[in-house]
Amino acid sequence: MTDAREGEDEFQFLRTGDEVVLQSVFTSQEEHVKLCLAAEGFGNRLCRLESTSNRKNVPPDLSVCGLILAQCLSVRALQEKLTHSNHLAAEEGGGGSRRTLLYGQAVLFLHSYTGMYLSCLSSSQSSTDKLAFDVGLQEDKGGEACWWIVQPASRQRSEGEKVRVGDDLILINVSSERYLHLSFDAVFDNKSLSDSLIVNAAFQQTLWSVAPICAGGELAQGNLKGGDTLRLLHSHSDACLTISSAEQGEESIIHYEIGSVSSHARSLWRLEILHVV
Repeated sequence: MTDAREGEDEFQFLRTGDEVVLQSVFTSQEEHVKLCLAAEGFGNRLCRLESTSNRKNVPPDLSVCGLILAQCLSVRALQEKLTHSNHLAAEEGGGGSRRTLLYGQAVLFLHSYTGMYLSCLSSSQSSTDKLAFDVGLQEDKGGEACWWIVQPASRQRSEGEKVRVGDDLILINVSSERYLHLSFDAVFDNKSLSDSLIVNAAFQQTLWSVAPICAGGELAQGNLKGGDTLRLLHSHSDACLTISSAEQGEESIIHYEIGSVSSHARSLWRLEILHVV
């Protein structure tokens, strides 16, 4: 019975090491848009929003939306660790077991695509709100800017309770004491609703839900998860599935090849996630 209950907890509650997507729904003039927090990290470290509404023909790029729950601590423990940063580095180096995320704790989000941390930046260039700050990625996890306090959005949840998969929650940046928020871009330019929205840290609340992509436990050998890179081989030969090279024209043709092509990037395929609940 105990093992069965632990198995249920594995999927029912959020734990450190889990890879998740932060989702929110924005409503304006009877139009509902479902969005995921995303970031590229290369060239532009500001976070953006990836629309997942009405994307049947062109699926959303969820590879840039994955966030790993790297750590969770009580706010008091976080303050103590930041005060004694040398002890923090020593404890992190030793590793540790996976911890269940509780309401009221501070959490550290690691962007899985870039290996950087979700942070409240000191700039304020993307919003018309003069009191808001940009949200983006930073390489250094020192300081309070990359820590977010998890608060329940429902009165049915309270501080100290375990955060369940699918709960609506509120994220507050420890450093700026501002909420992770959706707002309109400073420049509209006749954009669609989803393209005119940005994410920032402001004094207005936004409800977020957490959709898990992958549990943080070790995968059994031979199992795949979203984002893995594959090479597809023909079952009866050494040929691998490739696309035509750029030298052969603009139109890409899929076919099997043998030889040195197996060491080229055009023989690699990425397993993408098309939908999150």
